Amino acid sequence: MAQKNEAEKKIKKGSKLLIVGGLVVLLLFAGIGIGGFVFASQEDESFVSRFTPEAEAVEISFPLEEFLINLSSESERNQPVVRMELTITSLNEEAEELFGKEIAKVRDAVIHVVANQSVETIYNEEEGHFLIKNDIKKRINQALEDDVVEDVFITNILLQK
Repeated sequence: MAQKNEAEKKIKKGSKLLIVGGLVVLLLFAGIGIGGFVFASQEDESFVSRFTPEAEAVEISFPLEEFLINLSSESERNQPVVRMELTITSLNEEAEELFGKEIAKVRDAVIHVVANQSVETIYNEEEGHFLIKNDIKKRINQALEDDVVEDVFITNILLQK
């Protein structure tokens, strides 16, 4: 019987070693997996940003009332007129309040840019986009003294010669 007890003790000791060894191997693989995820080469992402949820940027759209603007012309007698509607967008959460408060500056900036255009230049495009949109965006941002306007969309335009 003494031999039987010693044999049972050896078996129990061997199975404990086997369980501990299995746990060590399991932890080793888990560590390799986590390390690979954390230290993998991701150029544009910081270490902390991998573990924090991304906050989605909220785009604010602010439609402007219709504009009726005289274009620059050689002749004052037959001055061309453009009727246009615009929507400006921003990623700044306080932009809608700013646009509403400073609407006179925003409208003045648009009128200034458009009034300096001619019939020949109002529809100029580059890569499928009206060039005037960038000019309007820059002028509004200048007037507001902040880069708050993200994009300008021309929602309606009509030119009368």
